[in-house]
Amino acid sequence: MFSKFKKGLVAGSVLCASTLMINTTYASNAPSNQKGTMGYGYQQYLEKHPDQASQQKQESGFKSAQPEAGTTQTGERVLDISEWQGELTEDEVKDLKKNYDFIIIRAQYGSEKVDAALEHNSALLDQNGLDFGVYSYSMYENPDDARYEAQTLYQRAPKASFYINDFEQDTVTSGTPEESTDAWYNEMKGLAGDKKVLFYSYENFMLENASNSVGKYDGYWMANYNPDPPTREHVLWQYTDSYASPELNQNVDANYLGPDVDTSWFTS
Repeated sequence: MFSKFKKGLVAGSVLCASTLMINTTYASNAPSNQKGTMGYGYQQYLEKHPDQASQQKQESGFKSAQPEAGTTQTGERVLDISEWQGELTEDEVKDLKKNYDFIIIRAQYGSEKVDAALEHNSALLDQNGLDFGVYSYSMYENPDDARYEAQTLYQRAPKASFYINDFEQDTVTSGTPEESTDAWYNEMKGLAGDKKVLFYSYENFMLENASNSVGKYDGYWMANYNPDPPTREHVLWQYTDSYASPELNQNVDANYLGPDVDTSWFTS
């Protein structure tokens, strides 16, 4: 079904921070994930369940520093970045394009907080012909709110190759998380058409809050900071938040493509 791997991709994860604070030096010293960034909810879970994080927790606060040599996975790597990595430069995009077929960037935190680097990065990626996907760190409270978040994500990144619902904290106050997660997908699919719509979360949260909804999405992006690939079906596996990217000269989240998934699947 899928063709052979070509290169790789980069995924984006973000947080609310002033653009004046966002530079390489600050990003390298900042906590690896912040509130509103991809993996934040998963980190909170691991902090509360140390038995699930035996190889990831460090004394200086949670850092899922899965060493590159520590994973048993091989194949195409996926990087995800955020405004904590700063605004991309022309040279960085050119370097990324040499090694990856596309990247993923965060567009928003809920419907109100727009990623500080979204406008700049999406325009630069488009100008250089590097495909990109976008995600929303979801904060929806009910199905109507979920539909609105999907709408704002699409409106803010109409040129994205695919869209991701990053749902890892239960903010639902009316109805069930499943109903809202279904509503998010249905709204986005109606807007995005043939473009892929993905669901991101860690397994425990998914099973408790979206075990039925996840099957409606085009693919599941799983956060699992362990050395061995997850056995559950997935199209992306986020295995660390501490990969040293030579293109960006700083640590970023890293992922691998799922079994038999080609990069063209995300963008075709």
